Amino acid sequence: MEQLNEDLPPALPSAVERFLTGIAVAGLFAMAVLVTTNVISRWIGRAIIPDDIQLVQELMVLVILLPIGMVTALRQHISVDLFTEKAGTGAKYLLALLGHVAGLGFSGFLLAAAWDGLKQAWRTQEYYNGVLDIPVWIGHSAFLFGIALFFVRLVMMVVIDCRALTR
Repeated sequence: MEQLNEDLPPALPSAVERFLTGIAVAGLFAMAVLVTTNVISRWIGRAIIPDDIQLVQELMVLVILLPIGMVTALRQHISVDLFTEKAGTGAKYLLALLGHVAGLGFSGFLLAAAWDGLKQAWRTQEYYNGVLDIPVWIGHSAFLFGIALFFVRLVMMVVIDCRALTR
């Protein structure tokens, strides 16, 4: 993978993050197969995959959230560096640290909301109406898992950037 910012080296992604990225890739492939099969079967005259929209929605959570720790470790988030391009390495680490701390605050709120959503979905045993009756708590637990791992990665990045600033 090409390093876009030579001043801030990427952190080493863990084996768990690499594994979860692989699961996300498999989920993306499964989504493509689901959608393609359903489009072709509808074109022929009868949709053969029940609840395809709910299945794709649940897979989307995995595809987006599972690799986010790897993206964070590699410092590959979308960024605009128009004003920071000429900044020194220390200033870039400071700005990266500020971004990670802000991300911790934001993901902390998401973590709390995901926990509340999972508790509610579990307590009510709510499910999506359809042929498969997919329980809502499955998607909520996947969301909570992904956000929790992202939160842990952000904590690790704060430590890495603080160490780099104190050198």
